[in-house]
Amino acid sequence: MYLNTQAGRSYNDLIQYPVFPWVLADYESEELDLSRPETFRDLSKPMGAQTPDRLAQFQRRFKEWDDPTGETPPYHYGTHYSSAMIVASYLFRIEPFAQHFLKLQVCCPTLNVHFLLFLTCFDIFSKHLMA
Repeated sequence: MYLNTQAGRSYNDLIQYPVFPWVLADYESEELDLSRPETFRDLSKPMGAQTPDRLAQFQRRFKEWDDPTGETPPYHYGTHYSSAMIVASYLFRIEPFAQHFLKLQVCCPTLNVHFLLFLTCFDIFSKHLMA
C-alpha cells in the first residue's frame, strides 16, 4: 500500500484505485511452495507474455489486426491493467460500486447480475482477459 500511496493512488478515485501486481504463476497446485521460483510469475514480462501460448495469442492479434477505417493502429493490449470499469466490476456487490458499474456499462437496472457473480476471477484473468 505504501507504493500505491506514494504513487498518488487513492480509494477515493476509481481511476487511481490501488493496484497489486499478479505475482503468482501457479494457480492450480493444492499447496503453494513459496521456495520454488516457478511458483512466481516472471516480473520482467507483461502478463500477456507469461506463457508461450499467451504470447503467441497477443502477437497473432497484433499481426492480424485490420481496422477497415484505418483509425485504430494494431495493439497488443486492449485495456489498461486498471480502470474505473475494472475496479467497479471487482467491487460490484458493494455499493456504491454497483451503481458505478451500471453507469459505466450504461445498463438498465434489471441487469442479469447472476451471470456476473458466478464468473471466477481465475477464469477471467488466466484464460480470457486480453489486457
